[in-house]
Amino acid sequence: MHAMIRRYRVRLGTVEQAARHAERGFLPLLRQIPGFVSCQLVDAGNDILTCMALFETPDGTADAVRASREWFRDEWSSFRPVPPEVVVGEVLAHATSDRRRLPDRRRVVGSIGPEAWKGEERRAGAERRAEAVSWAAVG
Repeated sequence: MHAMIRRYRVRLGTVEQAARHAERGFLPLLRQIPGFVSCQLVDAGNDILTCMALFETPDGTADAVRASREWFRDEWSSFRPVPPEVVVGEVLAHATSDRRRLPDRRRVVGSIGPEAWKGEERRAGAERRAEAVSWAAVG
């Protein structure tokens, strides 16, 4: 995965207005780029709007840099790039709340499964029982 980060100083209006304008005009352009993953517009304070976009390939990131340069320059003159104008690079670490995308790393041990376990169920601490019906045995 590859990322692009650009920062802009909003000269006219508010950061919220600028973000709404970019959301209507700029984000649809990014969505059309092959390999697009996501884009966030962040209010970084002091009239700074930060754009963070993720792409699956470096080519997608390069296309996003070109699209952002053109759109922010031509479409709305109230943006002015803030140095450093652009940061592009490979994403080295990534976290998401969508656990379905993560590979299932659990292993099934062949000899100990619901069919094989016939022993008694035991609990730790105050919930300890001497003998109980095994849920695995019940099915």
